[in-house]
Amino acid sequence: MKLVRTRAMAAIALLAGLGLGCSKGSSGPDPAGSAAPAEAKPSAKGIEAAGNDAAVVELAKKVLGCKWGSYGFDSMCPEMKSLIESELIREGKADATFVSFLEDPNEQVRWLGSRALSQRGKVFRNDKALAERIVVVAEGETSKTVAQELGGVVGGIKHADTGLGERIKVMAKGHAVQQMRTSLLARMLFSNGETLYEFVKDIATNDKDAVVRKAAMSAFWTGTPPSRAADSCKMWLGFVDDAADDVSGEAAYLTAFYPQGGGCKAEWDPLLDKIEKRAKEGTIKSTQMASALFYLHRQTGASDAQKKRALAVARAILKNEANTGMARGRALELLAEKDPDGKALLEDRLNNDKDVFVKRRAKDLVDKASKPADDKAKAAEADKAKASATKKP
Repeated sequence: MKLVRTRAMAAIALLAGLGLGCSKGSSGPDPAGSAAPAEAKPSAKGIEAAGNDAAVVELAKKVLGCKWGSYGFDSMCPEMKSLIESELIREGKADATFVSFLEDPNEQVRWLGSRALSQRGKVFRNDKALAERIVVVAEGETSKTVAQELGGVVGGIKHADTGLGERIKVMAKGHAVQQMRTSLLARMLFSNGETLYEFVKDIATNDKDAVVRKAAMSAFWTGTPPSRAADSCKMWLGFVDDAADDVSGEAAYLTAFYPQGGGCKAEWDPLLDKIEKRAKEGTIKSTQMASALFYLHRQTGASDAQKKRALAVARAILKNEANTGMARGRALELLAEKDPDGKALLEDRLNNDKDVFVKRRAKDLVDKASKPADDKAKAAEADKAKASATKKP
């Protein structure tokens, strides 16, 4: 019996030495059926997704070497220009590929897809499947840089064709990233027209974020349907009294500069009243408030009396040093260009103003005014020298 045991143990040892045992340390193959099935790799997404246009992907990957900043890739980068100007992506031909880019974990790829869709996209606006993928990505986007571009893409989606209007409205009213809201609001009214007029107006009036309110109010510049132009003009005039300086300044600018239908003519005199009141109170903080006078003076439909009054209000802004230097400097630009006493005003501000910005602006305008005369004098001297050189002895 001892001999049998000894031989059995020797056989086991021999098998182990030949690597035929079942030890985990063995380099031989596992017994059939003992290996766990290999885990399937998840399908590639984003720029590597199956079905992407290979030629477009090749162009896009070159862009990833361009300079990247807080606003995305440098638009002047040759590779960036090559992609955006390529015939491969015009008229929405590569929309499906760029929608896949939006699903990439790399924010640079998502930004690139957003920029391409914003500038060259078309099909996605009415295609429910593509539009829904865009909305899903946008709802969860956290990058400010991507959101700035992607919001405009979402804004271009047609609500009636895709049935996504309610989800998009939720983003416009409460997305966590401000840039998503502002860029979305800037485009959604233009893309969907009358149906969103009151919705966007409500955000412009009532939202707690002044930056968002300004974006919503500005959306009516391009988004106002022809039948609602008078309503938008009245709305903008009302916002001139807003407590937020950026909102009030932008409202004044829009009221003065709006070109459709001859402009907001009925609001021009009340606008001058409001700006003059603030100028005398010294509460003008936005340069846009002064710019409003500049553009009102340029309106072909403005009367001589309104143009003269615009200059008088600009003088009021300049005179009251409680108004910000930048607003006063902008008013000075209008006076230097259009006021009969503009030259004297420049000299006075250059020599006597207490605000460094206004003094610097006055100097720049004085230098600009004198440059043509200097150029003419130099040209005359050059002609004289040339004539003397060509005279025969």
